[in-house]
Amino acid sequence: MIRKGRFAIWNGKEYPIVSQRRNYYLESEKPEDKEMGFTEMGTSGSFFKEVSIDELEDAYEVFPYAMLSGYRFAIESYEKKTGMVTLVTNNPFAQKKVAVTPSGKDEFRIDIPIEEVTILEDRVPILGFDR
Repeated sequence: MIRKGRFAIWNGKEYPIVSQRRNYYLESEKPEDKEMGFTEMGTSGSFFKEVSIDELEDAYEVFPYAMLSGYRFAIESYEKKTGMVTLVTNNPFAQKKVAVTPSGKDEFRIDIPIEEVTILEDRVPILGFDR
């Protein structure tokens, strides 16, 4: 699974977190979370719970990436149907060791089956948390 975006730990569990007008909401796809105060909003089938920063145990943003031949590539997209992941880099030296193709100005990309790469992630603290 490729995770990207903002997440928070609340009540010992990790949830995506979204903000709107300086209010913070945890998001869940699980109907059983309604028992913990999540409510359905909109037509997406997602459940949300408003929380304050003080209620959170941790909060961070996740940036997925992969390493190929010693070069770092950002994850641009993942096509579940085909199992292909699109990786991008702006490092021109990567083209000497990896079969990348130019894409736009100073960018190189490669489409590769997801089972051929290891997805790693950076976590950057947000909302005043630090690790």
